[in-house]
Amino acid sequence: MPGRLSVYDDTAFKRDIALRFATLKDDVGVLKKCYNIAPTIDIPIYTNNKIYTYAHFGLIPSWAKDRGSLQVNARSETVFEKSSFKEAYKSRRCLIPINGYYEWLKDSHSKKIQAYFVQASSKEYLVCAGLHESWYDNVLKQTVLTCALLTTEPNEKIAGIHDRMPVILEEDDWGLWLNTKSTYAQLNKLYMPQDSEKITYYTVSDVVNSVKNDSIECIKEVSKSEPRQGSLF
Repeated sequence: MPGRLSVYDDTAFKRDIALRFATLKDDVGVLKKCYNIAPTIDIPIYTNNKIYTYAHFGLIPSWAKDRGSLQVNARSETVFEKSSFKEAYKSRRCLIPINGYYEWLKDSHSKKIQAYFVQASSKEYLVCAGLHESWYDNVLKQTVLTCALLTTEPNEKIAGIHDRMPVILEEDDWGLWLNTKSTYAQLNKLYMPQDSEKITYYTVSDVVNSVKNDSIECIKEVSKSEPRQGSLF
């Protein structure tokens, strides 16, 4: 599942958002580059009320008593009926721009766990379908904006390293996803896996395995060899 992200350049995304929607309330400002984002770390999102802001990576339902209910991924097949997501799905959808994400695969022969960095073939950015929710933290005594990514079946390329992938939206579909008047039938058409030719991945070093490491070293390619099909974990 896409549980570790990389967001280090939002220039093109902000340009395209401004062109697409003719407005951008930018609460992010100068992006804090993060190459190794784990759950609970803030990531930028574009909400359906046209605000570009930071949100806690991992959606916490508004009714949750504590952070133990955090979930970073929502399955597109069941998101409309799950208690954690169904209210956000109705009216609090968002765009989550990323430069890439990581997956890990255990080689069935060597038993080595190899990290892979997945990104757009264009090397620019990907926009994932997301949900956002506000949750009141009784410890901090403040409201926290939280979010989760939707996932779907993998395309042929991603199937080589994982059995799920993010729901990646084309620019022409951004408005449909954000529009609260869109029907479930319309939204369901967005859950097809992105074409394999638009996605690429490569091996990266073990430095990314620790969330304490957050530098450009995390996304540097260390090998061009294709993965040997093994077991997912």
